[in-house]
Amino acid sequence: MTRARQQRCETLPALSFEQPVPRRYVHRQAVAEVFLTDCAELPEANGFAVAAQWPRLHGFYRARGGLYDPMLLGETLRQAAIYLAHSRYQVPLNRRFVMQDLHFRAHLDALEVGPAAADVTATAALSDLVYRGEVLSSLRVELRFWLADREIGSASGVAVALPPTAYARARWGAVGPRTPGPARCGTAVPPAVVGHAEDRHVVLGRRLAPGEWELRVDVTHPVLFDHPLDHLPGMLLLEVLRQSAFAALEVPDAHLESIGAVFHRFAELDQRATVRVRVLDEDPLSMRAVIRQAGVDVTTGCVRLARR
Repeated sequence: MTRARQQRCETLPALSFEQPVPRRYVHRQAVAEVFLTDCAELPEANGFAVAAQWPRLHGFYRARGGLYDPMLLGETLRQAAIYLAHSRYQVPLNRRFVMQDLHFRAHLDALEVGPAAADVTATAALSDLVYRGEVLSSLRVELRFWLADREIGSASGVAVALPPTAYARARWGAVGPRTPGPARCGTAVPPAVVGHAEDRHVVLGRRLAPGEWELRVDVTHPVLFDHPLDHLPGMLLLEVLRQSAFAALEVPDAHLESIGAVFHRFAELDQRATVRVRVLDEDPLSMRAVIRQAGVDVTTGCVRLARR
């Protein structure tokens, strides 16, 4: 860590890791899935310090090779965006949040699992604030994370907060709400192919061609579907990108170093979706992928893996 970054970490206000923030402020049903614990304002405009605690043993975002799962950076950013909007900008709790994009990069050498749960601190800078009337409706959040005085990564994303009527229009258009049918939860690829040990954590289904798979959607998954949803959640789509990288590059023992995704439209629960991977020639551990449904792109992204 550079001296400037170390000083930045050391001058953060005191934060508490005693208990999670109210789950309603991060749109989680299970208390165990709430990672944020505290927040304080920083001197600069729209700047905050955020505290989060990551468990050493998580049921899904599990440590591998003695390192915390970098996906925790993405989930912590998602929670921070929603929490700050509700608690600091008085966005009503009935707003539906949609991530338009999400990016993170991990410093793998600093993600070692220690003898206790990880007390993570982060600086959050909010920008591009858009208001609908007097209520915040869109924001960009950028986070830099520290653990044990070492910088462990960064993340950024744009979140949109929609009132119920606007969400209905964005979600369903002129056709009005519909009740989704059963999710397509087919046979999983072998878990070892995507770095897991159990079928229930696999989000890739039938292989259609080299570098192409159907998505496997299990709405009973206790983390990806912490609460009922009417569409595929963003964290599931990120997991599809990660697992497709492991499978396409045939390196299930590698570590996720960075991921960036743009969510172009809602992905339906009950419609067939596929992911197609293109390995980048200039970097054998990087790839681009597109998730498609009904003939259109719903998510595009880039993934970079690393070996240690």
